[in-house]
Amino acid sequence: MITIRRIQLGEADLFKRLRLTALQDAPYAFSATYDAALQRSAESWREQADRTAQGSDRTTFIAFANDEPIGMAALYRLEDKGDAGELLQVWVTSEYRGTSVARNLMDAIFQWASENHFRTIIAGVANVNSRALKFYANYGFSVIESSSPNDAGGVYLAKEVQRG
Repeated sequence: MITIRRIQLGEADLFKRLRLTALQDAPYAFSATYDAALQRSAESWREQADRTAQGSDRTTFIAFANDEPIGMAALYRLEDKGDAGELLQVWVTSEYRGTSVARNLMDAIFQWASENHFRTIIAGVANVNSRALKFYANYGFSVIESSSPNDAGGVYLAKEVQRG
């Protein structure tokens, strides 16, 4: 059985394990690197996980299959645009790619965003990640801009949040 839930206070070890696995599995999909993540302190992992476990500015959702974590997605409110958020750390294990897990994570993110007064969600995707680009397009995201000269070759997409 697949379940999706928001990360809870005190789950920094779960968050760290899932994030490190994602960075090893799909290094092309993230701006952070596995090696850099390994250098982070336990306190920084705890702070990041706990900040997304509560409040209305950040969230992390985790997908589970029979209590085993199989995916994650985070949303952080953009400080300069209070009603917009950036989608981050989206990842699903290879065994569950192509199933409903990514869609269920997005549904949870958008439901939470609606409840917390977001109007727009923005996602940055590397050009080489064609599978993610196709997923976001199928989910209703539209390209808003191509990468800047300083960017590593990404595309920015956006989708409006529907009010409940």
